[in-house]
Amino acid sequence: MADTSRSLSACLRCRRKKLKCGGPGQNPCQRCRTSRAECVFVSPKPIRSSTLTAGPEDRLSDKLVRLEQRLEAMEARHETQMQQMQSTLSQLAALPPVSQPTVAQSEPLSKDDIVARGIVSEAEWEELYDFFYENCRTVVAFMDDQIYQPKGLVRQHPLMSTVMCAIAARAIKPAKYPVYLAEADELVKNTFVGTTPDIQALRAIMLLGALAGRTRLWGYVASLAAELGLNTAALQLGDDNIEHTAILVDRARTWFTLCCFDLTMHLNRPFVINKMREYLPFAKKLLASPYCQPVDHRICAYIVGFTIPADAKARFPKAQLHLNPLGPANTDLLASFDRSIDEWLYRINNIIEPQYQTFSDKQDRNRFMIPYAFMKIYINGFALHGMEESSEHPDPNRLAFIQKALHNANLLIRSQFESENLRRQFQYTIDYHGSPTYQAIGFILKAIPATYHYLQCGESVTALHQAAQMFQEAGATKAAREVRRELKTIALLTQTVGSPSEGSSVQDLTAVNGTRILDIPTFLDTATWYEPFPMLDLFVLD
Repeated sequence: MADTSRSLSACLRCRRKKLKCGGPGQNPCQRCRTSRAECVFVSPKPIRSSTLTAGPEDRLSDKLVRLEQRLEAMEARHETQMQQMQSTLSQLAALPPVSQPTVAQSEPLSKDDIVARGIVSEAEWEELYDFFYENCRTVVAFMDDQIYQPKGLVRQHPLMSTVMCAIAARAIKPAKYPVYLAEADELVKNTFVGTTPDIQALRAIMLLGALAGRTRLWGYVASLAAELGLNTAALQLGDDNIEHTAILVDRARTWFTLCCFDLTMHLNRPFVINKMREYLPFAKKLLASPYCQPVDHRICAYIVGFTIPADAKARFPKAQLHLNPLGPANTDLLASFDRSIDEWLYRINNIIEPQYQTFSDKQDRNRFMIPYAFMKIYINGFALHGMEESSEHPDPNRLAFIQKALHNANLLIRSQFESENLRRQFQYTIDYHGSPTYQAIGFILKAIPATYHYLQCGESVTALHQAAQMFQEAGATKAAREVRRELKTIALLTQTVGSPSEGSSVQDLTAVNGTRILDIPTFLDTATWYEPFPMLDLFVLD
């Protein structure tokens, strides 16, 4: 009887391990509760003199005991495995974090490697690579940030390695920037002869053209992309009978990225892609691909948006917008294009935002405001053609379009000025982010002398102050001085009292070892708002 009471005071698990148990009154017992094991109390099997006399109930009890024993064994194994897993996780948590995987260099480095040639040290190269990877990958919204490979692989591609060094050096090692840029230019020239460069070299040249202001490279980039067959990949993407492989989608994506560059940078000059219209409808196929990337949504957004001013570029030179007054047909034409841009932004912000707004930083979601304002300047700014300063009775329809363009020029500069990320990056992205800024400034300085008697110009004076401060902070002191000089003229002309220069207390970031990071050539005299568009049969949208 004592044995029975002693057995009932311990569960099967504690009894097997010969541990003290809380008894049936604490079901489950403390030990089982801690280990999350099943707590079972079973009366011990009575001792029998012979198994021959066992009845059905006894045999059933024997089976139950054997099942309980097997269950205990399984619980023991499970507990051991859990302990091993927890130990492994603890060891992994103790390891230092790895920000970027490194790949062992299985192949010897090229003779053109910038480190092997002694132009930059190994430590400096890694510092420049890390800065680029953290700060420059997403500068161009429609360029895939997944194309930048780990360090070991990038080192095996001298052109991409050198371009990344040059772009990063502009920010953190400005004295070395001209040296690295010259090396990148030399490597690009080496691609003019010999075998066709690969797709990664093409991407590196696109980066150089966009972020280092090498605008003459875009024609070469377009011909190189066609030589690589990227335009064919874009057409194949629209063929439902062709399988969408990862390689095909990647090649087509690179072609559509080039289309975005062409559309956004060459509205005031001929496009570099011939008959671009044939390819653009297939960009949406990227979104239906199993290999769709977040950047594909932004590529489609830019293509849909900038197709509007590209269409206007083809139609406006034939519309004779310089004639006064604007006829009903031309007024409706300008209004329809302007309305299309508003509808484009509305769809992005209110209907398809989850698809197109794929920036990780919340503030970056406002980046579509800049291309929106740029397109509005472009469309409505056409009304400035034919506006004469001596006109006593200007066309009210023309003035309405010019006022809208002025408002958006102010909006563009203000959006850039209020973006902390953009202003922080402006020093080393000015050739890319500064392009719409130049257009906005140029339009303001062209429009105000001809219209200040009839339009509100106070916001434009403020916008010019903000633009000058951005240039000053970015180290473009010559451009900042030029804007401020023109600003004084505008302020006197409009009798607007300007605020003190916001950039007067900003340290001149160009003084590094007695040299300047950059000085933008005079751009105010090269604005093309009064110049006719080139009429070419080649390199137009259609």
